[in-house]
Amino acid sequence: MLVLLVLVPLIFYAARRSDGSWQGIRMACMGLAWALSTVSLFSTQSALGLEPRLRMAGLPSSALFFGRTFALMACAVAGGGLYAVLISVDQDAVHGWAVAAALMVSAGLSVPLGMLVGRLVPREFEGMLVLITIVGLQTIVDPAQTLAKVLPLWSTRSLLEYGIEGSGNLQDAWLHALGYGTVLLFTGWAITWVRLRRRRHIAILEPTG
Repeated sequence: MLVLLVLVPLIFYAARRSDGSWQGIRMACMGLAWALSTVSLFSTQSALGLEPRLRMAGLPSSALFFGRTFALMACAVAGGGLYAVLISVDQDAVHGWAVAAALMVSAGLSVPLGMLVGRLVPREFEGMLVLITIVGLQTIVDPAQTLAKVLPLWSTRSLLEYGIEGSGNLQDAWLHALGYGTVLLFTGWAITWVRLRRRRHIAILEPTG
């Protein structure tokens, strides 16, 4: 998983670096998004069988969900930070912080996205196809189209425009990222709570002497 996390964005970046800084950095964002969402997908699906037992042992649903989220977010911060440093050394940008923000947003949004797909799609292979479709559409669809704005990573385009060219609407980018992140987190938490809620009709009998 760690090799996947590191190599996929690097391959995406290297493949388009010669086409100009814009395309190379954009591909790094998409590669980072795919790698982290896939790791989050696998992490979530591998724990689906264990979570009901932990819930019965007394752990709250929120602790299970947000504990996993925080752990994966730590990986996202590390991955996004690594590529932010790499690209800042390799590329000259008008506003380097906006390029770093685009990478961090790509990484951060990918965690709740992968976790949500992991809970909604029962099999890993099918979940990977869903993530490939989302990231692929985000890569090829014209950002000006409505479809692009419905996808989760649209905000990174405006951040990159500002970082590389000095243009782009930062307010729309931040609002889109914040709104999408909130919806993904809340939906994932709600599904977790519903599936792991205690059954009131089940009574746990205390052993008698």
